[in-house]
Amino acid sequence: MGAERVVSLLLGHLKDDFEIHLALYSNIIEYEIPPEIKVLNLQQPLVQDKTIRFLKLPYISWKVYRYCKKNGINTSVAFLYRPCYINALMKSFWGYKGHVIMCERTHQTTMQQSHSAIYRMFSKFMVMFSYKRADLVLANSYAMQTDLIENFRIKTPVRVIYNPIDLQFIKTHVDEVPDYIFDKNVFHFINVGGFRKEKNHLLLIQAFFILKNLPCKLLIVGGGNGKRS
Repeated sequence: MGAERVVSLLLGHLKDDFEIHLALYSNIIEYEIPPEIKVLNLQQPLVQDKTIRFLKLPYISWKVYRYCKKNGINTSVAFLYRPCYINALMKSFWGYKGHVIMCERTHQTTMQQSHSAIYRMFSKFMVMFSYKRADLVLANSYAMQTDLIENFRIKTPVRVIYNPIDLQFIKTHVDEVPDYIFDKNVFHFINVGGFRKEKNHLLLIQAFFILKNLPCKLLIVGGGNGKRS
């Protein structure tokens, strides 16, 4: 849920300087949304047949386009691949004239390797189709930036902006006692992220093997379908 957390943080910081509208793909909300933010709920189920999900994209893009036109929205920022597809269709099918910024949140080449050949071919086409229609692409690491430019031939400007950190939240919770009991004589490395191939937990574990005789521990925090791989 990294992208959702980033959006929640950005809403809190930008709401006083911009009129912000939030389009939600589904009505599952796990992070705070400031009450003054106007919300367009597309009410799409998270679990759905992939073919049906793809066939619905033009209609969903039309709903978002109509909402943008009605409310005079001249800049659309998309997080995650499906909203990027929707914004690309807004530009191609419905002639949206505003600026489109698309945010890449994963290393596409590594992510696609865990899927079938047909999925990889389709996904690569959609990434190239979408990002070529953006005015700006934002990646949250230089590895992602390089991947898009070299492996997907994206000519749209790709810039790197790291994920934001809510320092105030950290400061107000720094004295809380965690459930996990930390040994003060041991240095702890903590990795937080979904158990997916592109997170490359295997490399982290292999690297940590070098330190096995030192007074340190590795904690991996996360979840997902790859947790038993």
